Amino acid sequence: MITWLDFRLFGNGGGLGAPYHDQRFYWLSGQFYTFMHGFGAQLHSFQWRHPKPGERRRICGRDFVVLHGSRRGPRVQVAWCMVGLPRDIDEANAAIRQLEQDLGRIG
Repeated sequence: MITWLDFRLFGNGGGLGAPYHDQRFYWLSGQFYTFMHGFGAQLHSFQWRHPKPGERRRICGRDFVVLHGSRRGPRVQVAWCMVGLPRDIDEANAAIRQLEQDLGRIG
């Protein structure tokens, strides 16, 4: 991992805004992530290599698993989905909103 290049490209990663989109970057567990609403992937990471199939990460006290990944230039964009979202739509929305609040406290 070339972290000095990440810091040059994205700053400190603590909620740094993207120049052309309304999104924020977070530096969590040694990787850059962006938060996405929805029931597919809640986080996207930008890394130098593809993760191993079925890889799990514990971020903000929650488990995430790889949904898919694709190469974007020299970096790989990986979609991560939260494991164990409730089946009830209101409870699932509440869990996703809580994740966003927790990320806001970190960034």
